[in-house]
Amino acid sequence: MLENTMNKIFICFAAEDRYAAAEPIVYHMKNYGFPIWYDRTELLMGDNRINKNLIKGVGQSKYVIAVISKNSATSECFMEELEIVRERYYKSEVTVFPVIYEISPQKLPNNLQWICELIFKEISISCGTREVCNHVACKITNDFLADYKQKDLKSIVAYCNIPTLIKRFIETYLSIDNENINARISILYALNLTLQSIYIDDSISNNYVNLVSRIFTRLFDETRLSIKIDYRELWLLENAICLLINIYLESLTDSRI
Repeated sequence: MLENTMNKIFICFAAEDRYAAAEPIVYHMKNYGFPIWYDRTELLMGDNRINKNLIKGVGQSKYVIAVISKNSATSECFMEELEIVRERYYKSEVTVFPVIYEISPQKLPNNLQWICELIFKEISISCGTREVCNHVACKITNDFLADYKQKDLKSIVAYCNIPTLIKRFIETYLSIDNENINARISILYALNLTLQSIYIDDSISNNYVNLVSRIFTRLFDETRLSIKIDYRELWLLENAICLLINIYLESLTDSRI
């Protein structure tokens, strides 16, 4: 499911911005477990660029991260890709995540000003790419949850018949002050371990389970749960838990059929 071209995230950038901006974003998104359409892993010498890059890549990907910089307007390949993105955006065919790199939004040329219609993230050569990826991951996991009836923890507790242990985890989580980020994230991490160790067994085949595992593993490996306040990261973990619980409930329904 996640590996379909339609679900891949296309990275659109000028060649001069590859190492400072594009590759850090690719690194973080892959660590989260999201499939990326990145030229260096998709294209080979001799490929038809129009067919593979423009038609199958930017023309079919469901999501696009567009890195906008002072180099963008003079990059022929970037502008060619972004024009396809713009046309698809106005047809509601693609979700665009604009990343403005080392340039003031007010200084963007006229043919790039449409980007400012969207919520964008400004980054510099030294920071910002992880925050970009938190935003992107939140949006995409929100889209995944659209396939399920229960889309947040409050509705799961209120309307779903879930095991008592899981219900108590969620109730405890919801009772903690919103500002107590590390306590809340620690409970979500423990809940993830409980769900994947006890309730999600090997017979449940779902790409979302692997995605959730990657998200929590990245979080723990890189931070040991000592996290600066970033509500997008907390939002992402809530989405991940909701996906797991919905998958578990779905497996119960399937087992009764």
